[in-house]
Amino acid sequence: MDSLRNHFLISMPHLTDTFFEKTVIYICDHDSQGSMGLVINRPLPSARAAMILQALGLDSLEEEGGIKDIYYGGPVQPNVGFVLHTPEYEVDGTLPIAEDIFLTTSSEIMKDIQTGAGPAQYRLTMGYAGWGPEQLEREIANGDWLVIPASGEFIFSEADHGKWTEAARKFGIEISQFSGFGGEA
Repeated sequence: MDSLRNHFLISMPHLTDTFFEKTVIYICDHDSQGSMGLVINRPLPSARAAMILQALGLDSLEEEGGIKDIYYGGPVQPNVGFVLHTPEYEVDGTLPIAEDIFLTTSSEIMKDIQTGAGPAQYRLTMGYAGWGPEQLEREIANGDWLVIPASGEFIFSEADHGKWTEAARKFGIEISQFSGFGGEA
């Protein structure tokens, strides 16, 4: 399978576990060693987000309107922050994923956001979704995920509550029409 880097995974209705039900995941890396992605449509509850900002010493960002939401990025390393952002911002360790989407894990980005020197658009996530070698391919073959090309505009501009159904529509599917069963024929 070709690399799924810079693609969205759209969970199918039969995925009802608490981690991936109705999620859209942005794939940041995909190769023979496995895959890594970030859930982009699940904001953390505001009380949890406030606790995270306070623990990071960034609670003033919430008051100043700098950080609107913190997102659940996935079940792996839930205490580690990942920032997807637009390409005008770059520091040591920033990884360009696509022309319009970069990834930074350095704490420097949070300080720069606080001072107004950060990226124009960003999404702070805690944790990530990860798959071992060939695991994601098996899940796709099983019908667990739809795969479509990604866009930064969709990540940063589409309303969170509509991302799952809108991503499926971009695939040409009305996802609510699907049954809740997956599997192989």
